Amino acid sequence: TQQRLYLETIKKDYDDASLVRLVKHSQASERFLGKFSSLYSAYKEYCDTLNSIVECHELMEEPEMEEIARTDIVSMDSMLQSSYNDIESEIIESLQPSGDDIFLEIRMAAGGLESTVFARDLLTMYESIATSRGFQWSVLEEDNRGEVGIARVVVSVSGPDALGVYQFEAGVHRVQRVPLNDTRVHTSTAVVIVTNKPDDIQIKIDEDDLDISYMRASGPGGQFVQRTNSKCRIVHKPTGTSVFSQNSRLAQDNKKECMKKLTAILLKVEMEENLSDTERTKKSQAMQGDRSDKIRTYNYKSGVITDHRYKVDVSGILDYLTNPDNFMDLHRKVSGVWQLQKLAEIAEGLSEDEGQESGQSARKRS
Repeated sequence: TQQRLYLETIKKDYDDASLVRLVKHSQASERFLGKFSSLYSAYKEYCDTLNSIVECHELMEEPEMEEIARTDIVSMDSMLQSSYNDIESEIIESLQPSGDDIFLEIRMAAGGLESTVFARDLLTMYESIATSRGFQWSVLEEDNRGEVGIARVVVSVSGPDALGVYQFEAGVHRVQRVPLNDTRVHTSTAVVIVTNKPDDIQIKIDEDDLDISYMRASGPGGQFVQRTNSKCRIVHKPTGTSVFSQNSRLAQDNKKECMKKLTAILLKVEMEENLSDTERTKKSQAMQGDRSDKIRTYNYKSGVITDHRYKVDVSGILDYLTNPDNFMDLHRKVSGVWQLQKLAEIAEGLSEDEGQESGQSARKRS
């Protein structure tokens, strides 16, 4: 079954990673071993117990061993159930996407101006969540439409389990509400794309490829900010990518912030270039934001948010959009349904495995 294949693959990869660790230190191997050590142990114990039960069934063919084997089987059945429960919880843990650094991209889709307003609403909500959890939030690209809308924005988000927090947000979000300049209900969509930053792509930037300039900052900040050349702007000449920062009073701090932004942007470009044809097609289709492809609907008339993937409804749209605690409440509900679905698949797969082992044992006795 798929579940057995998944477990066997993890077991093989774990053994391979253990060998790599004996030869040389590898961060990738260490991360893999750390993530799957508990699952590896639980599955190994499950397989060992299952094999022992099969052996006991074979021993029952010998009259002098039948009673002992029968007693052992009863004991090992309990051990098998315990291992089974451990595997369920560990597989769920292993299937959970993990990552502390992600790209969060939001695009307007169907609905014109109202779509850009909705995209801005989503951006504001996601930023408040990041702030509440102490995540680093850095806007890399932003295409504003007027004072209240955005056509596209790309953000770098970093923090403990950032991917886990935003993983269920990827897809087409649909809103049904009356815009400020109309009296009719409009249906609009925005697309959210969540991408984990890979560990295997290293970005190297040559100082000779950079055009670095300093200037006086604009906007609030007092006379010191406006009288010193603290604002930093960096242009990456090979790609024409331009970034700037004026958050700090010190020019060097702003330069560091610019370099972080530039590295993240070039990393995202590299990731896009490495996409397979299938992945590129799927992303292209997702960006179209067709109303029928929605994963979630925000219906202002009823005040209900519906997650169509997992059949979850919550009330209080404005509370959801402005209160990070409410967002996490929906996140937990969606995650709970997702886990139940995964557990059902695992239970079906492992039950089939046990049936096959029992059948083999019965054929040997006959």
